[in-house]
Amino acid sequence: MTLDNLFHDLESQLERELDAELLNRLEDEERERRSKLTLRDRLIAIQADQDPHQISLNLTAGREITGSIKNVGKDWVAIEVDTPQELHGALIVSLLALRSIRIPIECERLSLGNQVGEVTDSALESLSSRTRLAQKVNLAFVLRDIGRRRKTVTIASQTQNIRGTIDHVGQDHLDLRTSHGMLICALTEVLYVRIE
Repeated sequence: MTLDNLFHDLESQLERELDAELLNRLEDEERERRSKLTLRDRLIAIQADQDPHQISLNLTAGREITGSIKNVGKDWVAIEVDTPQELHGALIVSLLALRSIRIPIECERLSLGNQVGEVTDSALESLSSRTRLAQKVNLAFVLRDIGRRRKTVTIASQTQNIRGTIDHVGQDHLDLRTSHGMLICALTEVLYVRIE
């Protein structure tokens, strides 16, 4: 064996070991990144795709709705509902009301965001753009805006659906003017809001 062959073999072995170490490190970093993902992060990743995807939301009250994501806020998601028919249209769902989400197979990878070390066109675009304003806005802010516009809404809670107009939204509650008077509802009880 010549010295050239010996050094070439050593270089090849070292390169393989360095590549394996780098792959292990990337896999560890990816596992750590995924462990920090929130449900909201995954919804944002699905919504960021150009094609609207049909997802099914299973709510804590046992209700299932199917539609496409229109926007994701700090603690809410706006859905364009296809089914059930009686909820067809825009719906604002509290993230606290979500029990589970069924996504299509093509969204599995998409919902996890970009892997460590992966650079995509959408990732490059997101570097140049600021976080969407809606992602910073909480449910109370959205409800205040709906109230300001004097829109009739149906608010669903665990036990009932109530139709009325939002008069006031406090830090942890809202006042809903109904045909039977004023109802004060804790924001934590709001599953979704349907704007009529």
